[in-house]
Amino acid sequence: MSISAINWALNVVRGINSTQKSILIALADRANEENQCWPSYEDICDRSCATRNALSNALKVFEQKNLVTRQQRHNKSTIYTLNIASTEKHTAGGSTESYTSSSTESYTSSSTESYTLTIKEPSKEPQKQKHGRFTPPQGVAKEPWQDWVAYRRKFKAPTTERSLLLVANKLKDFTEEEQRQAVDLAIECGWKSVFPKKQNYDSEGDFTI
Repeated sequence: MSISAINWALNVVRGINSTQKSILIALADRANEENQCWPSYEDICDRSCATRNALSNALKVFEQKNLVTRQQRHNKSTIYTLNIASTEKHTAGGSTESYTSSSTESYTSSSTESYTLTIKEPSKEPQKQKHGRFTPPQGVAKEPWQDWVAYRRKFKAPTTERSLLLVANKLKDFTEEEQRQAVDLAIECGWKSVFPKKQNYDSEGDFTI
């Protein structure tokens, strides 16, 4: 693959239709450092999503516009040479603007308009930690609270601000150890809320005397 060839096909060449553009990019993707490639018709069609008829017509257009030169070989695939250095940009109005290549992979016209291929690298900055409902309210221990929210979400139970606030207000009245015990007991019994361990509740989590 040649980055300069892909940059040329994407950003420099104009005056061709979308199918022809995709075919030219497919050739550029196969090109070596000498801007040559020899893919089969099937490979080009597969990469560009074009029909064989569309490919044949596109290659004729490329030769007419001096974008691509073909070298037929006996019993071998055709060699395609991308004419990057001497390409003229054909505009829709019929006028032309000359483009030349450089070692920096930048293509500049006589009007100093430049086209460059920019590859965006992933940011190396650490992502900021998202704060949400897993953040425990003030007065509630972190681990019991996270376990409770995870338990509710696992069974797709409501985790609205209101429903979580009701549980948080109950847990605030417990010591940290009691919070841990209450959450563990509620998860074990499948309850919808938390209660002090010393109280008695039925299997639905309702208080019994």
